[in-house]
Amino acid sequence: MSDGRAVATSGVSPVLSEAEAQAVRRGVPDPGIPLPRVAVPTVALFVASLAVWVLATWLAATHASPWLTIPLHALVTFTMFTVLHEATHHAAGRLTWVNELLGRLSLPFVACYGSFGMVRYIHIEHHRNTNEDIRTDPDAWTSHGPAFQLPLRWLTIDFWYAAFWLSRIRRRPRREVVETLVLVAGSAAGLVVAIASGHLWELAVLYLVPQRIGLFVLAWWFDWLPHHDLPYTAKQDRFRSTRVRVGLEWLLTPMMLYQNYHLVHHLHPAIPFYRYITAWQRNQDVYLAHEVPIVTAWGRELTASEYRAWHRLTSSFYAEDAVEPAAAARRGRFHRLTVSDVRRLTPDAVSISFDIPRHLREEYRFKPGQHLTLRAEIDGREVRRTYSIYTAATSDLVRIAVKRVPGGVFSTHLCERVGAGDVLEVMPPAGRFTLVPAEGNAKHYVGIAAGSGITPVISMLSTALLVEDGSRFTLLYGNRTAESIMFRDELEMLARQFEGRLRVVHFLSGDEARHTPSTGFEEVVLGRIDPEKLTSLLRGRLAPDKVDDWFLCGPQDLVDQTRELLLAHGVAAEKVHVELFHTVSRTRAIGRTSAITATIDGRRASVTSEGTESVLEAVLRSGADAPYACMGGACGTCRAKVLRGTVDMELNYALSEAEVRAGYVLTCQSRPTSERLDVDYDA
Repeated sequence: MSDGRAVATSGVSPVLSEAEAQAVRRGVPDPGIPLPRVAVPTVALFVASLAVWVLATWLAATHASPWLTIPLHALVTFTMFTVLHEATHHAAGRLTWVNELLGRLSLPFVACYGSFGMVRYIHIEHHRNTNEDIRTDPDAWTSHGPAFQLPLRWLTIDFWYAAFWLSRIRRRPRREVVETLVLVAGSAAGLVVAIASGHLWELAVLYLVPQRIGLFVLAWWFDWLPHHDLPYTAKQDRFRSTRVRVGLEWLLTPMMLYQNYHLVHHLHPAIPFYRYITAWQRNQDVYLAHEVPIVTAWGRELTASEYRAWHRLTSSFYAEDAVEPAAAARRGRFHRLTVSDVRRLTPDAVSISFDIPRHLREEYRFKPGQHLTLRAEIDGREVRRTYSIYTAATSDLVRIAVKRVPGGVFSTHLCERVGAGDVLEVMPPAGRFTLVPAEGNAKHYVGIAAGSGITPVISMLSTALLVEDGSRFTLLYGNRTAESIMFRDELEMLARQFEGRLRVVHFLSGDEARHTPSTGFEEVVLGRIDPEKLTSLLRGRLAPDKVDDWFLCGPQDLVDQTRELLLAHGVAAEKVHVELFHTVSRTRAIGRTSAITATIDGRRASVTSEGTESVLEAVLRSGADAPYACMGGACGTCRAKVLRGTVDMELNYALSEAEVRAGYVLTCQSRPTSERLDVDYDA
């Protein structure tokens, strides 16, 4: 069976009539999953559940603690319900007798006072009338009503089922009614015997209490979580009447027995529970085209486009095929990208958006904090500069922010001459100054930035707060005036959106700053970000033991002073991440004459250097296309490994100590100190 219809095989009967089945299937894609003759995992779940029940009952008989046996018996109620649920939908196999047998064998562990026919009828009514009123959809009992009532409703879901069924008892088949009444009478008799014989406590420990706990969890997870507060009924839109819950699937999928993909079950009720994820993956594009309701493990709603970005993001941050940034930039080289939009951020800053062709989208996937290297020929010479991407990595947008630097050739060109429709040469994202979020984290991050140093930090904070529902971010941002604040509106919007999780403190050093008031979402402090103000914060709300990671970006003086201050206050060096936008020039050291061989993209280039130029300058003079960007030791694009010989590296703001020990250098800052030097840009 691959489309939800009954199979014309001996011993098989449909749960729904053909007309009803066609109505259910209308507009729903074929999941492409045939129903096996017997669903072995479902049978195995029944056997395992029975074994746990035997174990828990034996432990109780040997006077083991109820704190151990009750959870085990409650677990059996939960797992046996999945077996019952599968049998209800004829999903335990193509053979009717298998479903009938498993349904009746599993039901006593869930609700011994109900009949299989009654349970099947009530549950199918839920599927036919999903999200209708409680008189039509029996499971609506779990979500209709004041919030304070919901736990009580979850505890009493079976009582409502009984009332729902009794109101329709005259229309139910005689066999179903008789079977139900016999089971109810038998259960009542058993309760009376237990009370009369003084064994009510044993009955409560073995069955009544764990069964109630199990039903509570089932009503919460199987009914309320997938359906609460959705405006559509199944009749209005089958695709939007039930949710899927994504993320933490290594935990939620086994814990919820695949019901985190409950939407798949409502769209394809005849496929086994253990194939829900397969169906989702095969038909994902169709589901997303219908804007199905999606939430993360922590309850944050995602649109279809947000899910695509979120899924790409969370599945690639740690993926083995995620290309190391500098290597990606080298292999990708420059691509000609069309500017889709240019917006004025401040009087001397703009944002530039790029239209990324479909075939390059994976190559331009980025981590929060990474930058793009742009290349252009200006006034007859090639110029390269790096600019950070400021959009959240969960979005489909690639935007950079450019602040005009006095006398800056490239920044002036971009701020004054580039417009929508122009084409720029752009290298794929690169850079090690990154924050890699992971769903489930509950961390406190601090970003300290000045001027255009905000661009990588705003990408970090927006991405982290979107992906990590339990994390917080504090931003200390320095500018002269309120008018010079880049992304002022965006920061205020983000502070409102993540109220309580994002705290923005503006440090304004201009004379008119005193006229800028604080708001309920942002704080204004007069003066620069200096050691005195930071020391006060480190002794209070930003104490080192209250912060997980620090991200510093801005002019060299600010970054150097802040890093030294943090280390002096006991912050571990690995928790302090830095990036410079401007480096201070130093007097260049003189190397020695050297025969340099460089490996770039598998090819070798040789050149002789007199020692007055950097290794990078010498390699470029040879005609080789060595990777580079900032030329100031800040971006790390020109990183290479020394295979033979020695160099003197003047500045290093991009390589870790481990990389330096492994022999890596920034070739733009290195001069040869040996007669022969071999470097490998591909290493």
